[in-house]
Amino acid sequence: MQKAISACVVALFAVGLTWVFWWPLWEGGGLIGGDLYPYYFPQKAVLADALANTEIPFWNPLVGFGYPVLGESQTGALYPVYLILYRFLDINSAYNFSQLLHYVIAFVSTYGVARRLGLGRWPSLLAAVTFVYGWFPARICLEWAIVGGAWSIAFLWAETVFLQSRNRWSLAAMSLILGLNLLAGHYNLAFITILLAAVWPWLISRRESDQPGLKVTKLIAIAGALMLGFAIAGVQIIPTWELKSVSQRQEEAVAFTPTYGHLPPAAISQLWTPWSWYAGEMTTDEYLVEANWLAVPDSTNQVEAYVYCGILPLVLAILGIFFRSHGQLSGVQWRWWGIFVVGLLMATGWPTYWLADVPGIGFFRGPGRYSMISAFAVAILAGNGFQSLVSQRNSSKRTKNVFGLVVVLIVVGDLWVASRKFQVGSSPFWMRQVFYATLLDDPPITYRDESELREYFRQLDGNVRLYAPGQNMPTLLGVSSLPVYLGLGPAIYETQAVRVDLMEAAPERIQEERSRLEQLGVTHILSEHPLNETLWNVNLESRPVDALLNRAFGRREPFYFYSLTDASGRCHVPEDPDAVVTLSVSPNEVIAEVNNSSGGTLELRDLNYPGWVCTSHEELDSELYRTVKLTGGDEEVPERVRWVFRPRSHFLGAILSSLGLIGMIFFPIWIGRFINSKEKAVSSAHS
Repeated sequence: MQKAISACVVALFAVGLTWVFWWPLWEGGGLIGGDLYPYYFPQKAVLADALANTEIPFWNPLVGFGYPVLGESQTGALYPVYLILYRFLDINSAYNFSQLLHYVIAFVSTYGVARRLGLGRWPSLLAAVTFVYGWFPARICLEWAIVGGAWSIAFLWAETVFLQSRNRWSLAAMSLILGLNLLAGHYNLAFITILLAAVWPWLISRRESDQPGLKVTKLIAIAGALMLGFAIAGVQIIPTWELKSVSQRQEEAVAFTPTYGHLPPAAISQLWTPWSWYAGEMTTDEYLVEANWLAVPDSTNQVEAYVYCGILPLVLAILGIFFRSHGQLSGVQWRWWGIFVVGLLMATGWPTYWLADVPGIGFFRGPGRYSMISAFAVAILAGNGFQSLVSQRNSSKRTKNVFGLVVVLIVVGDLWVASRKFQVGSSPFWMRQVFYATLLDDPPITYRDESELREYFRQLDGNVRLYAPGQNMPTLLGVSSLPVYLGLGPAIYETQAVRVDLMEAAPERIQEERSRLEQLGVTHILSEHPLNETLWNVNLESRPVDALLNRAFGRREPFYFYSLTDASGRCHVPEDPDAVVTLSVSPNEVIAEVNNSSGGTLELRDLNYPGWVCTSHEELDSELYRTVKLTGGDEEVPERVRWVFRPRSHFLGAILSSLGLIGMIFFPIWIGRFINSKEKAVSSAHS
């Protein structure tokens, strides 16, 4: 009964704190800022639309010339939570529910780890509050942060259970949790978790009771669980590996520098003097620019460089050093402080700078994310220090509960204030600014079905492409759009070949830009300023104040919406510009109908990416676009050309995932028997 009550209290805290920090999300509001509209919502819209048609999207046909969804990974197209949420809820509600759910998972998991490490209920609640609401809120504009963080701590919880109880099914939990973490779409925190998991047995061990052979067996079991976790996510990992081979991450360049988003050493002082970074006359980003002392030669931002986790938790963590004889981490505190220092060192970006060629290290940007390790260490040390402090007093249980509640509420208040940007004159967004994100009661995404431009493109077939500001954001209109923003994408998107300067004024340069638009298959332009219709060879269709885009851009003035005169479109026959009758585009299939009796070639200006196969016509070699040879024939019956997306990487990944799921069931059984036999052998030897 006591355990049930305790579980209810933890659940109440976990859910209640999501309302304290994110009440607009509970009330149907939403977020704007950061990568939400240029990146995440366009991906979720493709996922939601496909699921509504009972289809899982393996190719995004709207962002530029398209990209492989599982390869780029951040759509999370096979992540079970997303499959359920985006199938049955609208995009905004699904996104909100996902954020809140993973905050609850992260809180409960951190509490579970702390309890397993010997901390009491209030110290464990303090640790959970410190970690979850210290490190993550500043990163609310990054979807992957809380999703990956939640499963990262859940993995450590399962690993702790195995190390302490040898419960073999906790190995299955480890594999499944790692698989979910990877399927959610962002590998960075999973990679950091694996590094932490490698030293976890040493970090939490307080005694040396196991025989050397048994210790090795445990390490083998953990390694096996990790490998099975990777295998479970194989259906996504193998396509990612395939995409990396043709992506902007093939070599370090302006488009991708692994040390971007580091924590300057000078900014570590925000741990004890946050006001000097968040309450000064300049913005935090401006302070970071000036933080040159021992900083790596790259830029950063206030989200990646955020590391504050509360003054009181830091004080309690330090106090725990002086009460170590009473602390649950007695004898191993130096290990936790060591992990804290290592996390900060990694976050500075210098290890990434020097070890960029080491597998994993140089694959990710944002070394500031390693500070998650330091934040977690501070949280556990704070819980330990608080427990040590309470143990000095011979107080009643009621007094200790009141004291514990007061301490936790003080920390909640501190972290809540630290997460907000209080800008004078920012009403009605007072208390709503959370670093790069803003909490809204009426988010733009809810107006998607009321968009005038979306309705316009609905009346057309798929043979259109839009050039517009906002990078991926215009794809929310349901139309293919340029330019493109992807963290991991085909290298072509990072070149100037797919960018057009609509501000160009010189007639000869305008002709060059107009010719480039034609080569990119662009049929329409959405501009924030008027174009010279004669020089650009365009027609003004309308000046819309769009229900979706104007809100997403924070723009009150109308846009300028143009169609290109005589544009050949996304799909065309060079020998006969009017030959394409219709173009039907879905995430996994493209069908073109062509009236052309004389043959020739058909060019679809979508990426000629591995896995796209034309099932009806002979394919011709093409470096960038998909091209087929037309047969010609009956003028009365359109020639039907069909492409389908059947990548070999998906097939291999599905096999690997299936083997991983099977192994997740049988590996714990085998390793459990192996451990039992080892224990019996050790017992027999001693007897």
